[in-house]
Amino acid sequence: MNNYLPPSMAMPSLASQAARTTEIEAPGESRVAALLLARYNLRYLVRLYSAFDGDLLLPIVLGEVGLYNVGGFGFDENALAALRCYGDAFDRLPLRPCNAFSISSSTGIPRETVRRKVSHLIQNGWITRDAKGGLTITAKAAALCLQPFDDENLPDFIATADRVRTVMMRAAA
Repeated sequence: MNNYLPPSMAMPSLASQAARTTEIEAPGESRVAALLLARYNLRYLVRLYSAFDGDLLLPIVLGEVGLYNVGGFGFDENALAALRCYGDAFDRLPLRPCNAFSISSSTGIPRETVRRKVSHLIQNGWITRDAKGGLTITAKAAALCLQPFDDENLPDFIATADRVRTVMMRAAA
């Protein structure tokens, strides 16, 4: 190929045309997958908005508390079995407490805002504060708030994941 011609004027070889076609198609499939995920994420945010009375910071704070609390469990079968429990058994889980400062640091939400959200979550019975100020999620949060939400969210998530997998497998073929 003539290196003196601008790329737009150079005549590409058949091999480079095939490579370019693959470059165009693969990102196209990636864009389709991204769109599918964006549609799912939007539906998920709308469900969160509804479940938390329009306050999207509440599920972020609650989620950070919960994920930090169970962070020491790992994801082996014993840990997953422990997380499946409800009621009194849930209250006996060895959860790692966190604090408003760590939630603020991990989310970027200002500390005072986190404190207000924590107070709201405590009033609703979704998290508790121990004598040292440590925050943990409650069985109520797991049973009353998350389960009905999961019942609606899970089929949507699985359907979206299947569609994304199909699109990406098509791109890889």
